[in-house]
Parts: sequence; C-alpha cells; structure tokens
Amino acid sequence: MNNININSIRKLPTPYEIKNNYNISYEDTLFINNCRSTINNILSNKNNKKLIVVGPCSIHNYEDCLEYAKSIKQYMTEFQNIYIVMRVYFEKPRTINGWKGFLYDPELDGSNKIDVGIIQTRKLLIEITKMRIPIATEFLDTIIPQYIDDLISWGCIGARTVESQLHRQLASGLSMAIGFKNRTDGNKIIAINGMLSSKEPHSFMGIDMNGCASVVNTNGNKNTCIVLRGDCINGCNFNKSDINETHELLEKNNLNKGIIIDCSHDNSLHDGKKDFMKQIDNANYIASIWNELEIIKGIMIESNINEGKQSIDNKPLKKGVSITDGCINLSDTYNILKTMNTSA
Repeated sequence: MNNININSIRKLPTPYEIKNNYNISYEDTLFINNCRSTINNILSNKNNKKLIVVGPCSIHNYEDCLEYAKSIKQYMTEFQNIYIVMRVYFEKPRTINGWKGFLYDPELDGSNKIDVGIIQTRKLLIEITKMRIPIATEFLDTIIPQYIDDLISWGCIGARTVESQLHRQLASGLSMAIGFKNRTDGNKIIAINGMLSSKEPHSFMGIDMNGCASVVNTNGNKNTCIVLRGDCINGCNFNKSDINETHELLEKNNLNKGIIIDCSHDNSLHDGKKDFMKQIDNANYIASIWNELEIIKGIMIESNINEGKQSIDNKPLKKGVSITDGCINLSDTYNILKTMNTSA
C-alpha cells in the first residue's frame, strides 16, 4: 500500500558525520562536564549559588544569538553569586501550527531545510561553548539529542511533552540535569511522575551514532527537577503556598531536588494574556523569598537583545526581537540579574 500522505523522505547526515565534521575539543568537553556538575550540585543543595536560565524564547538569527551571548558573558563575569546558563532553544512545540524553530526551518520561509538547520544549530552551540557559556535547551524531537547532546549543560522537557513516555525515556538516558515543567493546566503531579519515571532504567527504540535503528538501554537520570511555569487557568503558581505544596510533593516521592521557577509563560499572565514585562515583577518577588524558601534553586527568564515580539511574516525582521513569545531587553535583563546576585 502506498504512503499516500508522505510527500518525500530525504536522508540526513548521521550524528557521527555531523559530530565528526563539527567537533569539540577536549577542553570544551571538560568545560561542559564541569557546568553539568555545578548545576547538579545547585539542584541537590551542594552549591549555594542560584541557577539563572536566561535567553531568547527561541533562536532565529545566528548572528543575533552570538551578539546576545557576548552580553551574557559579560554578566557572568560581573555576577558571581548566581550561575548563569544561556537559554538556546532551537525547537518550538506548537499548539496547532507555526514555525517549529531554527533547527527545522533556519531560513524562516517554510523551506524546512532540517539538514541545514542541524549543522547551523551545532555550529552555533559550539561557538557559544567556546565563549565558555553553559547552554540550556528544551528537548522536543527524540532523535535530535544524538546530534547536539554533548553541548548541552541543562535540558528541559516542556509542558506539552511532560506526560510523554518517549520524553521520559529520553530524559532517562541524557547526561545532563533535566527540568520537567508542570502541564499547561497547572498539574504538577505529571511533572513529578516524569521525574520518577526518568530516574529508572528504560529500554526503547532510537538511533545510534550511525543513524541505525537501535535498542537504547539507559541507566536512569537522577538529576531532575521540577519547573513551575504557571497555569493557563489560574495564572501564577509560585506563591509561597505553591512552593510549599510542591516541596511536599517532592519530599513525599523522595525527590530531593530543587524547584526552578519560570518567570514567563503562564506565570506572566495578565488579564488572561501573557505580558513579558511581568517577568520583572516575578523575578523581584522570587528574589525576596528564595532565601526563606531554600527549595527554590533558580529561575528562567525569556530575554533578547530588544524587547517584545514580532511576526515572522513581517520581513525584514527587526534586529534582536523574538518571533515567538515576547522577551524583555538586555537592560532589564541586567537589572534582574543584579537583583538576583545581590539577594542570592
């Protein structure tokens, strides 16, 4: 029987080919391993710094991303009480449809040159690594990690995939700490279950470095945490009562890891709509309570060179402005980081 809904299939370069052509040095690997260890220690109360995951909602321009990274590097040098990790998101989950991210459509025109996107993504991650900036990303496609996992210091499973068995299996085999977001309706138990599941060994189908279909056997990932990202029904979910409730859930399930608070997404709802500027108030509130509630180990901020967002259809695009969720600008980012550094 014909595959009537398949238009075409194009062979991709294998993970081995991509990693061999765009490889990293031994010193790069040592740096990434040290970043992963530092993040693990923050989440497990062995390091008193606070984790700050900050960067654009999504990457869409190679040069703009590097320009933003240069500012982040300066902030890392200035603020020693916090541990800054750059958010480099190149896959975007869509509720219905839309641009799926830089890796899928790097030319922003619907051409979907994924082979180009994989190479450009890896090259970008390498450049940021050589700037000695730790990298965070969300894992969406379960094949992609074979191409870029060696460059990531912290990963996230999003609110739309947190209930997915495939992503829990994936997380169980990844070598960096993974944050599980609460579901979009605010359900935290689903994220807790994701943490519990990924702690255990799994066997599942995947690909090896040569792109061959394979059985993957994992050891389980003990370095997970929950990310509170708000509730599409009730909005904010990081008040003291929410934190204490989440802490109790973690303890009840013998999960001795911290909580990360996402200042954006449904935590930024105002009159039922996302307001990216609300991230500033959210961050200031968290800074005022996180010494009292030590279970809070860090925050996530959506930030870009310039504030706001723009439509991908309005060409030419404005420099350093998000084409997905709205972001705060570098000046406001600096002020947040300064406040967090002072209060940490």
